[in-house]
Amino acid sequence: MPRGKPVPITPEVLRWAIDESGYSVEELADKLKFDRTEMDRWLAGESSPGITKFRKLANTLKRPMALFFMPHPPESAVPRVDFRHPPTADRDRLNPPERRYLREAARMQRTLAWMIQEIGEHKAKLPRATFADSPEEAARRVRKWLGVSIAQQRQWRDAGEAFKGWRAALDQRGVFVFLFPLGPDSVRGFSIWHDAAPVVAVNTRWNNEARTYTLFHELAHLITRTSAACLETAKHFLRGKDGDTEERWCERFAAALLLPWDAVEVVLRQELGISEGTTVQDVDTVRAIARRFRTSLRAAALRLIEKNHAPWDLYRNLPGWVDEKTGGGGGKGRVRGEAKEDAFGGRTAGIFVRAVKEDVVSRTEALRRLDVPDWYFAEVETRRHGT
Repeated sequence: MPRGKPVPITPEVLRWAIDESGYSVEELADKLKFDRTEMDRWLAGESSPGITKFRKLANTLKRPMALFFMPHPPESAVPRVDFRHPPTADRDRLNPPERRYLREAARMQRTLAWMIQEIGEHKAKLPRATFADSPEEAARRVRKWLGVSIAQQRQWRDAGEAFKGWRAALDQRGVFVFLFPLGPDSVRGFSIWHDAAPVVAVNTRWNNEARTYTLFHELAHLITRTSAACLETAKHFLRGKDGDTEERWCERFAAALLLPWDAVEVVLRQELGISEGTTVQDVDTVRAIARRFRTSLRAAALRLIEKNHAPWDLYRNLPGWVDEKTGGGGGKGRVRGEAKEDAFGGRTAGIFVRAVKEDVVSRTEALRRLDVPDWYFAEVETRRHGT
């Protein structure tokens, strides 16, 4: 396409792509440093962008350039999820990173669900609950279904190993756990229900303790057969027991699953010397419990409060940085294949390997969908099936 020549895009498709992105026209113009009036003319069909600006548009909107030549917009690829946010949040709609990764998760989910059916792979059989049920009882049933003992949980070396262990347990039972870098201003995670391929996505911006808590918060949505994107803010943490009752149910479920009360009582009495009926007032005790169960301070504090062993003030006194990552740097970089396998999980890679082996999808299609090079896919084949 000659440089400088206007690109004949479809205005209606451009409008659709902007709306789907989560940007307003003004926000997009500011981000790209384009003239707003000029963009309005493109949207009205009065003029078209040159090739350089067109490429910047397509890249920022995360869309293939060919899309903009379609005569009409396609159907929305963003799945319907409840955007759960506290009243104190400064927005009431999904932001661009959230919409981008929801599209990516939904695309992969549709592909996996189809392949699972074609190759006869087992479907997830999640326990079911409603928000009218006891979160404590629901957590007990789900924990039994997962098959992870207290001893195993406490033997995990650290929070990173714990998150991998919980992810593997869900993986084995048919729940896909995706990891996405949504950033600090986005949701902690989201869930997309599907009877063959239920998905939980976790924001990698936060530390492993926080990721584990988010993992089970979103699993709570799956067992209630709801799809949600859950935004939490520092102000929301401080509000404690107030707010969205369904989100509070999910918080209580996650804390109960990660910290079964019988096991917590043993730690309180035998390891920390805290007798029954004693009110925990200090963050150090919360930290000691969280460390033993490889979980977050928020989960431990909520559990103590739920069982009347601590006041809500303890939750409000948790430092604002408790979910931040520590350390970092110095490790070896990952190749793209490793990053993609980590993002979508081992079971996802295994299903693609089996689908290729059984001629359900071509090898070329598998490489395209997973976005990995051929040599890396060959390594996955060897690991999975020794081929």
